[in-house]
Amino acid sequence: MTEEQKLDIIVSARLFWRYFWRIALFTIAGMVGTGGASHWWITKNHYTGVQAHNVAEWFTLVFLILLLIYGMGIWAGRLVTRPMTVHGERISVTVVRKNGQPIHPLAKALACWWGFNWRNSLIFVVGTGLLGAITKNPDVLVTGYLLLVVLGGIGSMWWWIFHPLGKIHLVLQKDST
Repeated sequence: MTEEQKLDIIVSARLFWRYFWRIALFTIAGMVGTGGASHWWITKNHYTGVQAHNVAEWFTLVFLILLLIYGMGIWAGRLVTRPMTVHGERISVTVVRKNGQPIHPLAKALACWWGFNWRNSLIFVVGTGLLGAITKNPDVLVTGYLLLVVLGGIGSMWWWIFHPLGKIHLVLQKDST
């Protein structure tokens, strides 16, 4: 592996981490909040089993919509795309349109969110299918799923940055410091 390839992987890993910890923290907090809110609502209104199940489904749907909006909001800001320093190289991250036209912040957020997430989902679905076909051991499956989340996330970020599709791309510029 050349130094340039190592740098590409490190940059991809850092960009993935900037996105992942924010979305993971929001997901955990949202699951706790949604669980507490739905439990409170169900006990307050004394619902039956089927009614309680429906309420839980609605609270889950609301949470998933909020998660979708938050995931795009992460990309709308500069939290993920702010400059970084790797091995003495200052790397700036910009989102550009192929034809040089300016990008509306919502279009940027949607393109970045979609550009990363469809690749990540594809890698995770194929990986879990293969992992499930290989073994049924729960310990191996849990370890495999965790590796898929991390390595699949880094791989999909690398895939998105260095093999872009579409009209809006993430561009890295390197300056020595």
